[in-house]
Amino acid sequence: MGIGGQLMWTPLAKELYEKHNKKVVFYNSGGIIKDNIWINNPYISFIKTNDTISINLQKYNRHFRKEMSLEQHGVLTRCLFYNITPKSLYPILKYTDKEEEKIKRLLRFLPKKFLCIEPHSKTSYTQNKSFSFRKWQNVVNELIKHNITIVQVSIPSRTLLDNVIDFRRRLSSFRECACLLKHCSLFISTEGGLMHASVANQNRSFILYSPMFHPKYTLYDIVEHLWVHTDEHQACIKVKPCRNCINQMKNYDEKKIIKKILEIY
Repeated sequence: MGIGGQLMWTPLAKELYEKHNKKVVFYNSGGIIKDNIWINNPYISFIKTNDTISINLQKYNRHFRKEMSLEQHGVLTRCLFYNITPKSLYPILKYTDKEEEKIKRLLRFLPKKFLCIEPHSKTSYTQNKSFSFRKWQNVVNELIKHNITIVQVSIPSRTLLDNVIDFRRRLSSFRECACLLKHCSLFISTEGGLMHASVANQNRSFILYSPMFHPKYTLYDIVEHLWVHTDEHQACIKVKPCRNCINQMKNYDEKKIIKKILEIY
């Protein structure tokens, strides 16, 4: 499960904590799950004691694919599986003082208003969410005509867009990247982990959804989006390469993205 998937467990932890006044320990067949994205989370513990609640995520694994096929939010599906109705679907992500201080220093190099972009998707999970790098470049080229400052927040090994401020090597972790997003006016990308982090920050996003699954599966009420799909092919929930998903993403008109971003920025 990716970072976005791990963030989707945090509302359950919050609900259980508020109900029982005990932190949650998530575990599977490999033992206690100590995911870095849960560091500093006030509702999750990495140590099992008499004052914690243990949740076995192994039991949920066989439901994961079914989760994607439902036209309801994955956070709701997960919470209901454990007999919890969440008051909020928003993930919880708490930064350390060190992370906050580093981002505060980096903000000195940026204007007050800026947009963050991650043009790359996690192809090691699936190729079906990827959008053309060339078309993302076209989006950037049009946005800068409107005096919009754009910061790219990819990992260092990923290709750099032209006409952006390069923060690839200034951020050493997903958490630091997510912390920077707190301060941007808008985050744009395809659906993925940083979208969930952006929602945890409660800042605005524009997200491009592939045909792979219905947006209802991960869409939050503060996220603007476009869903690439046709009546003939949508929500195939395929993780392995899907020719239809890939072709639809490849052929999607980036002008629709530009128009949407300019409307909301």
